[in-house]
Amino acid sequence: MTSHRVDVVVFTLALTVFGLVALALVWSGGWVYEVLARATGHTQTTFLDIGGLGSIGGGAFGVDLHNLLSWHGAWASYVVGLSPLPSGASTYFSADEVAHMADVRAVFRGAELAAVLALFVGGYRISRARRRGGALRLVRAGALVAAGIVAVIGVAAALAFDQLFLLFHDVFFPQGNFLFDPATSNLLRLYPEWYWQGITAGVGLSFIALALLAAWVAHSALRRGSNTYTRAA
Repeated sequence: MTSHRVDVVVFTLALTVFGLVALALVWSGGWVYEVLARATGHTQTTFLDIGGLGSIGGGAFGVDLHNLLSWHGAWASYVVGLSPLPSGASTYFSADEVAHMADVRAVFRGAELAAVLALFVGGYRISRARRRGGALRLVRAGALVAAGIVAVIGVAAALAFDQLFLLFHDVFFPQGNFLFDPATSNLLRLYPEWYWQGITAGVGLSFIALALLAAWVAHSALRRGSNTYTRAA
């Protein structure tokens, strides 16, 4: 394998890791939750009263979009490492659900560290390729390959979302504490399937768009450089 191909492989992996983690952070925002909730018509739900909060309607109480966004913000901040365990978590969510969110936090902190490492690796490969005059070719090739990889994963997710979602959890949470009963889980009511489908599509499509944009910019710069060289000759 040539040096350029090695650079492309390493840069592609670095770009994919950094890009997906960074976009996952962007798409974890409350604005995404609100857009998806309104788009799917899920602007309210019910929580089971597991903490003696004065239940109504047979042990359940209504939760509007404002409170859903509040809980989503608290959990998102906790998962990415910006805040401690949300106050009242054990009142509204079971011990297994709280333990699972702690595991999610650990996995995501690991992903953040991997993204930082990927950023340095990708930057180093570009810097090294630049000294040889091949930085633009590296970016173009790596961005195209990365877009292709994510596109293939996206097609697979569109055809078999539940299976891939379960596989993802089996890999990153082998202890199996992510399996909750939909009839009794407030966490699943806060994060139903439409949410995960929405952010998966959002992260994937935005990554592909940005990667293709980077490839186009690099390609355009290469063409301009080639034309300039030709005219000068």
